[in-house]
Amino acid sequence: MIGIFLGEQNSGKTLVMSYFAYTYYKKGYEIYSNYKLNFKHKFINQELLKKYTENKIQFKKAIFLIDEMYLFLDSRNFGKKTNKIFTYFLLQTSKRNVHLLGTAQYINTIEKRFRENLNFMTFCQRTLKINSKYKEVTNNLRFISDNKNLYIKLNFMIKRLIDGILLSYDIKSFYLKAQPIFKIYDTTQLLDINE
Repeated sequence: MIGIFLGEQNSGKTLVMSYFAYTYYKKGYEIYSNYKLNFKHKFINQELLKKYTENKIQFKKAIFLIDEMYLFLDSRNFGKKTNKIFTYFLLQTSKRNVHLLGTAQYINTIEKRFRENLNFMTFCQRTLKINSKYKEVTNNLRFISDNKNLYIKLNFMIKRLIDGILLSYDIKSFYLKAQPIFKIYDTTQLLDINE
């Protein structure tokens, strides 16, 4: 499975991806991540992923989380050796028993071969639930203090293929309460651009 969580800054992309990883962690999956999680995981950076790829490391039930996916598979690095190595890893995930999940604000910042191999895209939006109705939080209201009513709206787009031809995307929407999952990771952590 290869998926991406998209949305504006502070829309809940990394929060939701971390939540999904946590549910897999409870099912016995090993978690690899380029950011700190508050449950057992192994840190991954570009150098480690390169070693895993070049040494043909095999995994058992693993999920790789890449926050800011363009740091690993930048659309502007076409032809560079690192992009080729990471693309090779991407295209071998099913043989390695790996699920690969990432985040980005914009899908076009990520290498085309990643975009073409996506099984799903999820668009994240911050939403308030007031009197049983959901109201989208605009970007200028993103630093709200009402965490008990804060939800993340997830718009899943899942590929529908017939005989290898993309017919359409099935779209489903869900709401995820944010407050209980804030403890999964530090939402203020900054990533090292060299990792």
